[in-house]
Amino acid sequence: MPGKKKTPPKAREDTKETERQEEDVQVIEVKAADEETEDRTAESPPESPEEEIAKLVREKREQYERLLRVQADFDNYRKRVQREQANLLRYGSEGALREILPVIDILELAVDSARKHDNSNSQLREGIEMVLSQFAGALERLGVKPIETLDHPFDPTKHDALLRVHAPEAEDGAVVDEIRKGYYLHDKVIRPAQVTVGMREQEKPTGQAPEESLEDTPEESREEPQESSNAQ
Repeated sequence: MPGKKKTPPKAREDTKETERQEEDVQVIEVKAADEETEDRTAESPPESPEEEIAKLVREKREQYERLLRVQADFDNYRKRVQREQANLLRYGSEGALREILPVIDILELAVDSARKHDNSNSQLREGIEMVLSQFAGALERLGVKPIETLDHPFDPTKHDALLRVHAPEAEDGAVVDEIRKGYYLHDKVIRPAQVTVGMREQEKPTGQAPEESLEDTPEESREEPQESSNAQ
């Protein structure tokens, strides 16, 4: 087998010389960078103790203000979460109550119908009244109460006006009849009451032509019927 090819001594010396030159260039660059840094440091005068104290005080104030903002944001978040939890506990049963109220309406209609017919089964009526009484007690314990309607001024936030009737004896804009009960859940309206609102002045029907008096009728139009009768 042929032996390995040896590098000539002259080539090895040239390689070493090149490496030494590269190292010298790196050293010169590092020295130049250090000298430039020293020159910049020498050009900017050192801060006085008063300036350093003022700088530290300013940084401390900025950090303190940032801390106050973070603390205020956290307090607002904590209060919002507490308010949402309280509302959830206070009004969490609203959806279930909305489903129960129509059942109570039907039972009340059944009791009213039984009261109007004396020949109906009194025991059945009493049973339904007992069920209604149990419902009313349970709703009251849950914070549900009916909305006042009769003889109270109409309030659009808790009343739903279905009819407006002429009621000269009632106050203008007062509720004169209750069509369907409304309910509060604590201080929140979960269902407005459907009512009839009374008015002292009777509304004039729209779309009806005004009546003409005989005096306003021209004489020619008065004579037309006579002429037609003579012609016949």
